[in-house]
Amino acid sequence: MNHTLLNCQEVRLYAEYKPTMGYINIQLFSQRLSENISLDSNVCVENDTIRVEDVESSVAFKFKDIVFEPTTCRNLQYDKKGEVTLTVQVKRPSSETLTVVHRSHNQQEEFVREIKANQNNCFCQVCGAKILKDSCHFLRVMPLPSENWSDFSDMWFCHNHSHSNDSGQATNNPVSSDLKLRPKLKDCLVAETYFLVVSDQIKEGNIQSKEDVSVYCRRCRNLLGEVMPREKNGVSSSDRKVTKILRSSVLFHLDLKPHGPEREPVQHRGFEVEDMFASLLMDHSRMYTSFKLYVTSSTEGKPFHCLIWIIDPKLLIYKGSSHSTHEFLAPLTAVKVLFKALLEHDSESEKEQKEWKKDNSIHITALPYASCLTLLQLLINNSKSLPIKCRKHEEFNVGYLKFQKKAATQC
Repeated sequence: MNHTLLNCQEVRLYAEYKPTMGYINIQLFSQRLSENISLDSNVCVENDTIRVEDVESSVAFKFKDIVFEPTTCRNLQYDKKGEVTLTVQVKRPSSETLTVVHRSHNQQEEFVREIKANQNNCFCQVCGAKILKDSCHFLRVMPLPSENWSDFSDMWFCHNHSHSNDSGQATNNPVSSDLKLRPKLKDCLVAETYFLVVSDQIKEGNIQSKEDVSVYCRRCRNLLGEVMPREKNGVSSSDRKVTKILRSSVLFHLDLKPHGPEREPVQHRGFEVEDMFASLLMDHSRMYTSFKLYVTSSTEGKPFHCLIWIIDPKLLIYKGSSHSTHEFLAPLTAVKVLFKALLEHDSESEKEQKEWKKDNSIHITALPYASCLTLLQLLINNSKSLPIKCRKHEEFNVGYLKFQKKAATQC
């Protein structure tokens, strides 16, 4: 929070409620509370309301879904710049029981079902332009294995799984053979953040390629994905090209009408993209029992390195500001993380990358380069919404990713 930007009468509130711990941390910011504070200025904790009042006016923040125990107020801290911090216990209903609900499926399986149900009804999520041909129909929609499946593929076979190169000679080294799963004409291979289709299925009039690699929407210039490089061995130059489409860039929906210029643009679904990344973090945390995730780029020639450390998997955040009225605060459900991105190419960064890869408590996952940048931008933007003193922890930045209400109930 930038105190220089605060109106002299404005009061801002930021609070984090930890349901599993049963307490809420509250921070208030206002020039009313600065070193020139009047003796008549008060901060009151009521049943479900935090009130800041003086002789001129009163500001009240009413919290949804929680009730305070005012007598448990503790950890009171005051800063002469106009900041008050306190912790309050939250009442638990006598009938409340702590339950853990596990998802019966992950978001990759949801994405597979979504594509099967909608088939070629795939649209740019910004402007609504159709991406797949009307004649496109998938006979097989299948989930892809994890990104690093080929690293251990030599352990899965009891025979020599050689691969032939263009000259017909076998290559026995699975690493040099560039093992990648490619879809056939009527196939759609689905990962957690993208899907692969043969480029013949793309509606050429609505997309535009840049340097024969990146794929953009011709209408709004939204980045849709990229053309996959051809395999070095085992695939002839006559084979069809494959396009990787980013899940965060498209929308599958049966109700959108692909014809006619009068069609209204599709509203940008930034909240769904953020929910997708939050779900990705939680899914990986459950599957690999790791709270540390090393995100790197799966796009060739575009390095990206970011370590994300989950510190609170289910946090309720309350934010608000007011001058002289009552404000009703509804919670945002989020996963709170520490993150550190290595953007410099120097010896120190390379050394740290190697340490991340050696650490058995860190799970490595690869995402398309565009998805990596989107994830980092979301973390940075949310970090900026935190109070200044809460944005850093030693060498890490502090951020969060918001869940949608539906996803939050399944964490």
